[in-house]
Amino acid sequence: MRVIDQIANLILEDPLITASRIARKLGYAEEKTVYYWLHKSHFTGLNAFKKAVLHGQFLPRGEAVEETRGLYGRLPITDEWTPEGKPVFHGDTMAVPSGAPAELIWRYPGPPVMSILPNDLLVLTALDPALKSPWMVVRTPHGMELRMALLQGSHLAAIHPVTLERDAQCAPLYQILQLIRHY
Repeated sequence: MRVIDQIANLILEDPLITASRIARKLGYAEEKTVYYWLHKSHFTGLNAFKKAVLHGQFLPRGEAVEETRGLYGRLPITDEWTPEGKPVFHGDTMAVPSGAPAELIWRYPGPPVMSILPNDLLVLTALDPALKSPWMVVRTPHGMELRMALLQGSHLAAIHPVTLERDAQCAPLYQILQLIRHY
């Protein structure tokens, strides 16, 4: 199998894989060898090649590698919501650890809220007071926003992260399980 196909299969297994991890898996001492093969195949870099592989513009020859079912699950990514608070999907997905009961990923548009920044990927699950997640996604008259989750008995209260007041006007929809940030 060609080296470029091996790199593509590793990307299909783990879309977040780095050049150094690819080099290690292929038995190379340095990550610049990965960039050599990408350049030889007329790709400007790893991100450009990942995009081509994940969007189906580059299909590896030979045996296709399947995702490891026990380690990863593939979740849809949303950038927008309906007025009723339903996610709108455009076909983007991401592999994430499947141990948690995750349902979808939201590419957070902003504004910055404490440690959560614009373009962070938020892995979401249905509301469950037993999860002890400090953040939740709520529907407000202004759209989808973040609120802090405070457990009061068996009920989750939504607290505005700036004013620190209870927000009774919002409709809690999801809890945040994980934050994924790309640098």
